[in-house]
Amino acid sequence: MIKIITDSSVYLKKQEADALSVQVIPIPYYVGDVNYLETYSDQNGNFEELLRANAKFTTSQPNVEAFLSAFEEELSRGNEILCIMISSRLSGTYSAAYVAAKQTESDKIAVFDSRLIAGGLYLLVCEAKKLADAGEPLRAIEEKLALIRDKITIAFSVDDMTPLQRSGRIGFVRMSVGTILNIKPILLCKDGVVVSDSIARGGAEIVKKLVHKIPAAAKEVVIDYIENSRTASDLYNVIQTQYPGLPVKLQKMGPVLGIHVGLQVVAVSFITE
Repeated sequence: MIKIITDSSVYLKKQEADALSVQVIPIPYYVGDVNYLETYSDQNGNFEELLRANAKFTTSQPNVEAFLSAFEEELSRGNEILCIMISSRLSGTYSAAYVAAKQTESDKIAVFDSRLIAGGLYLLVCEAKKLADAGEPLRAIEEKLALIRDKITIAFSVDDMTPLQRSGRIGFVRMSVGTILNIKPILLCKDGVVVSDSIARGGAEIVKKLVHKIPAAAKEVVIDYIENSRTASDLYNVIQTQYPGLPVKLQKMGPVLGIHVGLQVVAVSFITE
């Protein structure tokens, strides 16, 4: 059996993770001097209030021991392991998993750099699960994921560029884009980094531009948000109207991405045929 392990930036609910038989490794974050663990998307508590009430917060990657423990447990059960991580260009989580895999000296572990986040990572994990359930060998799945990864697109908008600027998780982005005249950036997670795409004026245009990104060949869509539920709902409704029958999932991001992109984020991820 192939066991899929991912990290908490996939933003699965506990019940969803159980249904997929996917293990989620928590990503640590700090508010002031207090350490917290981001976990399933429905078990992160009222982190929004926590972040709003504090000026000092940061994130870290899971330590090697967290992965090593998970790997050794699955190996002891006779399982192979497919570990699919948040983009290595945005987090050190992939590196920690890779080091842990090397320490086991087992050839039954594949650690895969998704180069994705949130909804994009979710879509890739679901595709990996389908391949594993179909009986594909571990290395064949790893090879196919490299091709599937290129079929996944993530576009998003934020209210304020300051969190991204502060975190350093940006590629080529015009930092002057901000709240003046209600201008918001449209950004992409491309090749594992955040890059600038365009601008939008207000929530309605954000929805329009994000929907415009979705091609006719899309087979599934995920909408991610934190506090910007109104724009997320509008986005959901427009996609449902323009693409009848297209599966669309709404999911809430957690504190780790909230720290890096702000609480007013809204994102659309989709996979094509």
